[in-house]
Amino acid sequence: MNLHSKQLVLGIDGGGSTTRAALAVVSNAADLHVVGRGMAGASNFNSCGWDVATREVQLAIQSAFDSAGLEVHRVAAICLGMSGAGRSSEQQAWKRWAEESSVAELTKVVTDAETVLAAGTPDGTGVALIAGTGSLAFGKNESGEFARAGGWGYLLGDEGSGYQIALAAMQGIARAVDGRGPETGLQAAILETLTLNDPRELIGYLYQAERERSEIASLSRLVFEAAEQGDAEARAILQRAVTDLAELVQSVVVQLSFSDDGYGLALTGGILLHQRDFRVSLLERLRELKREPVSIECVDDASLGAVRLAINGLKHA
Repeated sequence: MNLHSKQLVLGIDGGGSTTRAALAVVSNAADLHVVGRGMAGASNFNSCGWDVATREVQLAIQSAFDSAGLEVHRVAAICLGMSGAGRSSEQQAWKRWAEESSVAELTKVVTDAETVLAAGTPDGTGVALIAGTGSLAFGKNESGEFARAGGWGYLLGDEGSGYQIALAAMQGIARAVDGRGPETGLQAAILETLTLNDPRELIGYLYQAERERSEIASLSRLVFEAAEQGDAEARAILQRAVTDLAELVQSVVVQLSFSDDGYGLALTGGILLHQRDFRVSLLERLRELKREPVSIECVDDASLGAVRLAINGLKHA
C-alpha cells in the first residue's frame, strides 16, 4: 500500500483514565496535519471490561470526526496505543475489533508506552516513562530492540504511580493508628476528602469491589500537598516513589545498552506532568545513578505518537 496524495489516519491513546483520538490528514510526503481530536473515558479492558473499553474508543473516534466536521468513515490506517495491551492476545483482540468495525484499511496495535515514545523522542528511540494511575517504563534502541520494566498492575507493581502513592498514604495512616508509625497529617486530609469519620472506615472504602483505581489514585494529590506542608510521612512516600520510577528507567537503559551518548526520555501521566518538583527529583535521582537523559520531553497527548506509528505502518505496508 502506498500513500495517496491525501489520506486520513487515526491515532488512539487508550489509557487507564482517558482515551484520546487524533484524526490527521497525511500527504504523499508523509507530512501530517491534525484536523480533529476526541476524548472519552478509560479503555484498558483489563480494568474496565471489554464492552466499556471498545465503547470509549469508538466515542473518542466519533468525537475526533465531529471536531473535524466530518462523518465517521473508514480511514487509511489506525494505530491503537492501548494500556493493558502488552501481550499478543490483547493486541490481537483490539486488531480484531478494528477490523470487524471497519475502522481502517490498515490496523496497528501497540502499547500506550510505544505511542508516548513516538510522540516524545525525535527518532522514536529512547525511554518512555508513564506514571499516572499505573506505571511503566518502555524503551527502544537504534537497533530496533525493545525493553520494558514495570507494568505489572496494581497488585504486583505500578511502583511510583498515583495508585501506589495513595495506597502508601493509607498504609501510613493504618500504621499511625496502630502506634506502629509516626502521626501524619495525611489522616485528616484523606478522611475529610472522603467524608469519613474514622480511619478504620478506609477499609470499607478501599475494598469496595466497584471502586475505580483511578479514583483511589486521585488521592495522591493529597500526599503532594502534605509534603509541601512538611509532612514527614508524605515526603518519605514521595521519595520512595521517585526511587521506584528511577529504577524502572534504569532497568530499561541497561537492557538496551544505551551508550554514554545517553538517551531521550519521554514522560507522561498525571504524576509526572503535573508535579514539577517530583519530576525534578526524578531527574536528580537519575543523575545520581549516572543515567541522566540527554533530552526530556513531557507528553500530554500521545495520540500524535499513534498517528506517527500509523503513518509508518502505511509506508512499510
